[in-house]
Amino acid sequence: MATEANSIILDSFAGSGTTAQGVLEANKEEGGTRKFILIEMEDYADKLTSERVRRVIKGVPKARDEALRTGLGESFTYCELGDPIDLEKFFEGKGAPSYEQVARYVIYTATGASVGKVPNEPKRDWFIGEAGGYRVHLIYKPDVDFMRSNDAALTMTLASQIFKSAGAKPVLVYAAQKFMSQAELTKLGITFCQLPYSVYRILGDAPDAA
Repeated sequence: MATEANSIILDSFAGSGTTAQGVLEANKEEGGTRKFILIEMEDYADKLTSERVRRVIKGVPKARDEALRTGLGESFTYCELGDPIDLEKFFEGKGAPSYEQVARYVIYTATGASVGKVPNEPKRDWFIGEAGGYRVHLIYKPDVDFMRSNDAALTMTLASQIFKSAGAKPVLVYAAQKFMSQAELTKLGITFCQLPYSVYRILGDAPDAA
């Protein structure tokens, strides 16, 4: 009643998935392209909520409604949120997120994309994956002393190694600090992003920084 053929419908309390079925039925009847986003925090989200959506898409053989018997078609993606990450708490000594956790966090935050697999411990050049057209590197260890040391900084030696391995692709490097200006890094196709205070994607050339 309150949507158009191409609306996006958000249900923050998905329950048994009635909203999703309603959207799919409306699309089937009208040839629409509506999309749904369901959120459910209870532990039945997969076994009940998303299972209902799976069944109405594929078809329910014993359903009275013909459309439900043959299936409503279309598709959806089921996702689960990971453990929350608070990098500020790490530096206060209240617990350190794992390397894999921070790697997933910075890739998604920086590029808006996710990757299927990231390393659970640092590689030699701190490379964690490619996403959004970027090669992403993370200089991080779940160790306060390391993160406060010069070893946690991006050096020109490391930047040169990363540049050689990157080819023509732009690079994002997340670290606690750097020992050169952004102008120097820009010549190598590298953008520096500081942890833990700035986790973001920089568009275009960044201003010079010490």
